[in-house]
Amino acid sequence: MIRAIALHEWRRLHAGMMFWLVLSFGQLIIAWLAFAQLEVFAGIAPQLKAAGFHLGATHLVIMPTFNSLVLVLLLSAPLLAMGSLASETHSGRIVMWLSSPASSSHIVLGKLIGLWLGMLPLLASTGLTLASLGLGIELDWPRFTLMVGGTLLFSLWLASVALFVSGLFDHPAAALATSYGALLFLWLLDSFSNPDAPWYWLAILPHIKPWLQGLLRSQDLLFFVASGGAAIMLSLYGIARRRGEV
Repeated sequence: MIRAIALHEWRRLHAGMMFWLVLSFGQLIIAWLAFAQLEVFAGIAPQLKAAGFHLGATHLVIMPTFNSLVLVLLLSAPLLAMGSLASETHSGRIVMWLSSPASSSHIVLGKLIGLWLGMLPLLASTGLTLASLGLGIELDWPRFTLMVGGTLLFSLWLASVALFVSGLFDHPAAALATSYGALLFLWLLDSFSNPDAPWYWLAILPHIKPWLQGLLRSQDLLFFVASGGAAIMLSLYGIARRRGEV
């Protein structure tokens, strides 16, 4: 049942213009930034080598491009998710979902996986483009793999948070605005908070920068797994409450 709902959500995304606009503009932005970084690297590589600096394409091309991809995904997830639960409620189709034999967990997990799959083409195209640089430039493959894995986890976290916010509203525009507000607040939280503040742990960037720099920390994994899991549980509670199960 989860697989069927995920495929339904995947087809719904592909049938809409928003998915293709997000994918095309996202790929255009990432490709332009990647080749701009590559041009800069090609210009300064001889000087770096002569000076003995151990900075290669992984530091000067791959890492900035993945950093840009993270921001593009953050801006794309609410656009894709606003047509999920909020759109179903706005159109009245939520009644069919609530009366279907699928359990609340099947509905939420199916829509979550479908939304996540909708974000993967942008990540896959970026990963393949950057990996192809390894044909002519020496790359730090363990670090590259960590960046890809971290971005996969981040995209799944984004999907869970955006889906939760989508389930709170009856109109897609309200879900979109709230998702952007919440995600941008978490994105900028570290810039106007003291590292000793108890809420600093909720800031996104301090949990993203380590794995972009090749460092895998348990506290970063805990943040994304715990907060993403909480968003999924709250989405389950929202569906169960609509059904009168709680």
